[in-house]
Amino acid sequence: MKKWIVLLFCILLIVFLRPSQEVKAKEPNAKPKVIPSLQEWTGSNGFFTLNEDSRIIVDLDGKEKLMNTANVFQKDLKEMTGSNLPIETANTPAEGDFFLTLTEEKDQTIGDEGYHFDVENAVTIRANTNTGVFYGTRTALQILVQDPTKKKLPNGTAKDYPKYGERGFMLDVGRKYFPMKFLKDYAKVMAWYKMNDFQLHLNDNAIFKDNDRSHWDKYSAFRMESDTYPELTAEDGHYSKAEFRELQDLAEVNGLTITPEFDTPSHSLALTKLRPDLVHPDLPVDHLDITRQETVDFIKSVWDEYYDLFSTETVHIGADEFYRNDKEMSNVYRNFINTLNDQAKSNNKKVRAWGGLSYYKGDVVVDKDVTFNIWNVGWYNPNEAVNSGYNIINSDDGLLYIVPKAGYYHDYLDTKWLYNNWEPTIFSGGIALEENNEQVLGGMFALWNDMLGKKVSISDAHDRISKAMPTLAEKMWRGHSDETTFSQFQELTSEIGVAPGTNLDYNVKSKTDKLIDYPFDEEKVIDHSGNNYDGEIQGAKLIKEGKQGNALLFSEKTDHVTTEVDTKGFPWTVSAWVKLEDTKEPEAVLMESSYSSLKLKQKETGNAGFTREGFDFSFNTAVPTGRWVHVAFRGDLKGTSLFIDGELKDTLADNTLLPVQTIGSKTNSFTGVLDELQIYNRYLSTSEIAEVSNAPAWTINIAAGKKATASSNETEAFTPNLAVDENDTTRWASGYTDEEWIYVDLLDKQPINKVVLNWENAYGKGYKIQVSNDAESWKDVYSTENGDGGKDIIHFPEENARYVRMKGTERAIDWGFSLYEFEVYQPVTASGMIKWIEQLQDRSEITNQTARKLTMHMTTVSRYADQQRTDKVLKHVEGFLKLNKKLLEEGDLTDEVYEKLKAAAIELQIKWQMN
Repeated sequence: MKKWIVLLFCILLIVFLRPSQEVKAKEPNAKPKVIPSLQEWTGSNGFFTLNEDSRIIVDLDGKEKLMNTANVFQKDLKEMTGSNLPIETANTPAEGDFFLTLTEEKDQTIGDEGYHFDVENAVTIRANTNTGVFYGTRTALQILVQDPTKKKLPNGTAKDYPKYGERGFMLDVGRKYFPMKFLKDYAKVMAWYKMNDFQLHLNDNAIFKDNDRSHWDKYSAFRMESDTYPELTAEDGHYSKAEFRELQDLAEVNGLTITPEFDTPSHSLALTKLRPDLVHPDLPVDHLDITRQETVDFIKSVWDEYYDLFSTETVHIGADEFYRNDKEMSNVYRNFINTLNDQAKSNNKKVRAWGGLSYYKGDVVVDKDVTFNIWNVGWYNPNEAVNSGYNIINSDDGLLYIVPKAGYYHDYLDTKWLYNNWEPTIFSGGIALEENNEQVLGGMFALWNDMLGKKVSISDAHDRISKAMPTLAEKMWRGHSDETTFSQFQELTSEIGVAPGTNLDYNVKSKTDKLIDYPFDEEKVIDHSGNNYDGEIQGAKLIKEGKQGNALLFSEKTDHVTTEVDTKGFPWTVSAWVKLEDTKEPEAVLMESSYSSLKLKQKETGNAGFTREGFDFSFNTAVPTGRWVHVAFRGDLKGTSLFIDGELKDTLADNTLLPVQTIGSKTNSFTGVLDELQIYNRYLSTSEIAEVSNAPAWTINIAAGKKATASSNETEAFTPNLAVDENDTTRWASGYTDEEWIYVDLLDKQPINKVVLNWENAYGKGYKIQVSNDAESWKDVYSTENGDGGKDIIHFPEENARYVRMKGTERAIDWGFSLYEFEVYQPVTASGMIKWIEQLQDRSEITNQTARKLTMHMTTVSRYADQQRTDKVLKHVEGFLKLNKKLLEEGDLTDEVYEKLKAAAIELQIKWQMN
């Protein structure tokens, strides 16, 4: 009995002492998120952590091949994580080390670009080739940069390899020059995403398709330095052979190939200008006559100069869009491809060409070792190409061509569609080749500069390329996967950030939103922004007669101030007080760098403007001379704006990075006095600029830059914020119903009495203007059933409101409602006009005597306004308008000041008429 009692006691003890539930086994680490995503992952528990003794260990057996990769990894690791690891050679790593090593025997399952990524106490990156190891370092960096401490990697094992061997991007540098630094930075960007082929389209010209011989004057360029034909090299930008070698060397270290392309026999105006005798007589002047052996020999001689320079295994011979395809010419064209292929093979090169054999049907068989970029399924159907035995690369124009600002093809690629639907086997027109077709080598997207150099900036191109690159890299390396939604993928792109060693956005470190603040009140140019970007005076002189305290006098063309910042990316704002002298010089530079210059006077027009990438741009307004003027320039990717005395004068759809390196100029400085120069690291709103310049409150669009909300938007390209972005080239567009609306949040209750609607063609025939303080209960202040589009200037009795809404009641056309701009203004006040007259007097825009006359009349208006005597207010406003007219006729007012005073008085008149 005692035994049973003891046994029962033990059982109860075990039951009570045992935890209420079993301890769950730890979940293995989830697959790390990288771009492109890992093919295979087996997670374990715990984390690898960098420590004070961590090193980069290069396997002794592979040090000759891997040391360059180790050096790049070391540099990038320091930049992205702050960890500065020494490089050593050894056969085994210690805890906390990165171990770079090559396989002893080739692992066929990972190929030439794949790698094993083993994370435990140490991180081992093992591959068949240096390229595979390099790609493994990109994976390590992308994981580390997402860790808050920048030191941890989840333990586990990855086996990663590309689904497609060709993962490329082509840049048209023929129609628009891109500096070598840009190309080198993009080699690093492509490597960051494990892209492996950077094709450079090195010659081209403006587009024309007719035979008019006047096209000889059209733009053309050949971007390579040439010893054989020096006159062939473009004068507005080209690449020396030495720097091209550097690019190829950099690419090799980054696991990348530079594929050079010379496009002949069409797109060859640069070549035909050199040899006009070789133009085909019946075709456009950019078409070389390849029916003549002399022409073919000339083309071959161009190639001969560069075969020793080009280190790639493959060159691209162009052969794009030759506009004659009768059978005789098609055979000539096909023979031409074979001839250039023979030449390339004799130089140990392979050949690619733009696919056109569906268009050029003939008896001549093109060599089967030529690879074709399938750029258009009509020019060369991919099924036909594969069935004929050719290897192909998907460069489908309907899916993968970017042509900025052209209005045809994609301005930005549809990355959401590509992410969800595309692989290199997918083409336009519903054509889909079988998955894993070995003749589909991969894909290559392209940016073509059909609009040439001026309309599209380098920043425009970069923005479009950078938004497409991650998606295309993912689809060409990983293929289809349901692991991550497109929205999650976009978030990951932001988290991973930009490639190390690049700053293509020209970001500048700043502690606050003010990058530079030069009041010019000390003996030296001291930066008061907190960033310590002090300037150094070269020739200019500090004087006491500033707008506020001291200022800087620029009297010679070479007077300038150098700063520690070269160029500032978007967004940016420059604010300054300037007293510009009227000189006979054609231009007056306010700021400059090697990239661009900001000008108070642009040559040829005399207006304010800027020059970027060698192209001149002018605003519609000249900066007044002989008096203090507040000047502000504001820029982002969408365009550049000019403000004079707080008033928005003009916005150009052309953008420029901000030149900061030099204030004034080393060669063409403005003549005058500069004070209170401030450079902001953001886009100042119109109201902020107006406040700095002491502009009248009623001239400020207080809706600018505020949050806008709408009932709908037609597509993601027409969101409500575009109606309050102060850009007349962007717009909000609604869905297709009569009850659509858009409202703007002014943030606080504001006195308002005027709305301006700048309609697109889809205007409101019937609509209301409503106000609210909670965005729920709305009060009608205006309505119409007879809208006629264009610009509607709407006045209504003064209201104190936070929210202002346009509520549609009837569309003019089927498309919906669409606004370029939705503006809101505060009412004019008599007391505000009195202060403004004082400012005009202080700026010497009116004399003291004129100011007294105007102030006397407006003081009377103000007194009756305080008494709410509407009849008296209107009577004396009318008297003010008559005085204003008389002063103009007597020469006491300039046309500009007269018009401003008249406009303000009429606004005041309308306000009181509506009371």
